[in-house]
Amino acid sequence: MGPQAVIEKLQALRDHALQREADVYIQWSAEDSHMVRYANSAVSLNSHEAITRLQVAALGDHKQTSTRVTVDSQDLEAMKTAIDKAIDMLPFAAPMSYQPTLPHIKGSSVSQDSYDPEIEQMTSDEIIEFVNRAVEGLETGDILLSGNFSAGASEVATISTATPDVVYWRASDIGITLVLASEKRKWEINAEQFVYRKKDLDAKALHDRLRWLSDLYNTQAEVRVPEGPCKVVLGPAALAEYLRYMGYIGYRGGTKKRGHSMFKEADVGQQVFSPDFTLTEDPSLKETFAMPVDFYGRRREKRDLIDQGRLTGVLWDRQSADEFGQEPTGHDTNNDSIVVRGGQMDIQSIQEFAKLPREEDILYVPFLHYMNIVNPSEGQLTAISRFGALLLKKDGSIELPYNVRFTEKLRELLGDKLQWMSRHNTPYGSSTHYYGRDPYALLVPALTCFDGVNVEISNESFG
Repeated sequence: MGPQAVIEKLQALRDHALQREADVYIQWSAEDSHMVRYANSAVSLNSHEAITRLQVAALGDHKQTSTRVTVDSQDLEAMKTAIDKAIDMLPFAAPMSYQPTLPHIKGSSVSQDSYDPEIEQMTSDEIIEFVNRAVEGLETGDILLSGNFSAGASEVATISTATPDVVYWRASDIGITLVLASEKRKWEINAEQFVYRKKDLDAKALHDRLRWLSDLYNTQAEVRVPEGPCKVVLGPAALAEYLRYMGYIGYRGGTKKRGHSMFKEADVGQQVFSPDFTLTEDPSLKETFAMPVDFYGRRREKRDLIDQGRLTGVLWDRQSADEFGQEPTGHDTNNDSIVVRGGQMDIQSIQEFAKLPREEDILYVPFLHYMNIVNPSEGQLTAISRFGALLLKKDGSIELPYNVRFTEKLRELLGDKLQWMSRHNTPYGSSTHYYGRDPYALLVPALTCFDGVNVEISNESFG
């Protein structure tokens, strides 16, 4: 809809709430989403959705109620009804142990640095033509294509009855996952791409990776990896998945206070990871959907959350800060803008790395599947490999490993086990609209090497 039209609607809704003499916080979210999904080398879904949602929170004395509705973007009366419902429920709400804070947004802001209108204008024909170029010549009677191409834009804006100012944010994103699978041998390989602007799409890069992996998977031997410790090189998808979980069980203040964090109070300021590991939050990064102001109007600044292995502090969203008597840190956002500082290895792809001489066998794992938390206070996670793993042999040959399971503690993995990182970063994330379009991406090294990673379980087949 655009910033000015949304701002005017929110200010009209605020006027309605003020007439009810209530403390109200309103969030508007809209999406324009296009999904093309593939199965068995054919388009299985081609959908387009334009959805607007309104979320309202009414605050009282140690009470809070909320409503969330999907509405016609032009139906102001339906939105006012949602506000009325939240206010009318307030007398019946159970008391809370803390007083929720009404946001005081100081100064309107409009953030659109990660928005590209060309993404919203993409047609199905363009998407299908792009995928055709990415997989040209790679499909056979046995090797079939699946995956998806998700493209769209997200729009979020907020206001409260405390001030007439509005926070407005809009971003666009494309997420591509293409999978080639052998029906007979049951192996799978994939290639992925995540961008915030159309001109960064690169069908050739996807094709080069899929062709290289396909050639290997069609010609090399399948093997079972021995159980026990080994040297592992992770691709960006695998490393990003570990870091995404660390965002849940690591540097969140509320999680730490509730006893679900891998970090303790005494860890702040201490060495928790390798000195080679620096994790930075940079709200100006366009590739991670820049959000320089959070949805409560707090200006966000670049900071190292992990500075050369040292934990510098934790993040506080408004609700957790209210509950535990802390100051919010500007983290009421859709996602954190995370970048991992690259290392010294001048390598951009597994194709380059596989050509280098090696003194031992190295297991390459590009993608981790079914990751889950084993013990949050220990930072222990478990996951299995999937999609195009390779066993790079000491003698220069390459074999095709069956899936393996890792169960690792993040403090060990990113501590003594971390060996080196690629100098080059690449975005990896998610583009989805199943529960509201909420794109995220992390900028992580193209390849990261660890030693002593334990293969806990090693499969005996691809099936």
